[in-house]
Amino acid sequence: MRLVVTKRNRDTVLSRAKGGLGPDVPNDSYRERLIKYVPVETIALFIVVYGITYYLSGTESWYPIMARWILILGFVGTVLYLWKVEGISDMVQLGISAIGFLIWACALGVITVTALPFYNAIVAGLLLFAYVFLAPLIEGVPEVW
Repeated sequence: MRLVVTKRNRDTVLSRAKGGLGPDVPNDSYRERLIKYVPVETIALFIVVYGITYYLSGTESWYPIMARWILILGFVGTVLYLWKVEGISDMVQLGISAIGFLIWACALGVITVTALPFYNAIVAGLLLFAYVFLAPLIEGVPEVW
């Protein structure tokens, strides 16, 4: 199961878990949260699709529009993949992973992002660094009721 286990969602995770998990399941460690928050599958798929399409038609005048659609589909695909395939229902984890996808795309320097007037490769790299090291510290929004 890819869902991040925290104090906030422990009951939900245990009720959905199959097998011999007892109530003494520990919270996910920093490393486990890092692995679960980074959407590796969709980032890899984005790199493959973007790379192939750029190789085949990167010099065409219409390619930046196509690249934007690839980025949008990657963002939406990240949320849908984690929600439907991985069974993630925690909105905080879905949001962190979707934002992480965009940060990775910025750091990769794809045409869609580099065409923005405020894009800076150094800032994108620093943002990726901050995301990778700070995202696992987020355990989610605590339940009030």
